[in-house]
Amino acid sequence: MWDKISRFYPPWLEIFPLALVVFALLYTNAWYDALPSTVPTHFGADGQPDGWSSKSFVSVYLLPLINLFIYLMMVFINLFLIIRPDDPRRVVNLTDKEKDALGPERLEAIRTFTARGLWLINALTIGCLAYLTYGSINVSLGRQEGLGWVMWVFFGALIIVSLGMTIKVLALSSPPSLKKNT
Repeated sequence: MWDKISRFYPPWLEIFPLALVVFALLYTNAWYDALPSTVPTHFGADGQPDGWSSKSFVSVYLLPLINLFIYLMMVFINLFLIIRPDDPRRVVNLTDKEKDALGPERLEAIRTFTARGLWLINALTIGCLAYLTYGSINVSLGRQEGLGWVMWVFFGALIIVSLGMTIKVLALSSPPSLKKNT
């Protein structure tokens, strides 16, 4: 399996988002007892907390558990729906006529680019949620006043990567143009 994954991206890259998931869970666990009776559960666009809840397992651990769930789901999608099938025709959502026009090399290029892009989106999403967990706990403890500009960096990066992937996949999905002899 690792050989197949390495055709798309180095498998060791999964260490980074997984480490962020583990960090968020461990950081939450390390500071849970020190948290005050109310914790921030929502932040406004300015990064300041604007919603608070009573400290409970759900209000504190929900975000790191969502982070874990998203990580596992994105890995599942990438591995089993994109990388695992032997035929790239099975994972590219085009008509059979369009797939025939593109050819197997172009279909494989689409699949490879999509797998790499999904890894990047997963890493950015996990990083964003890990930072949100870290920031929420630090706001609760009075170590920082809000989330700051870092959240906007994650959002901006996610938007840029998503738009870039869309444009690139659309370009790869366009059949090769026929050259006219004039």
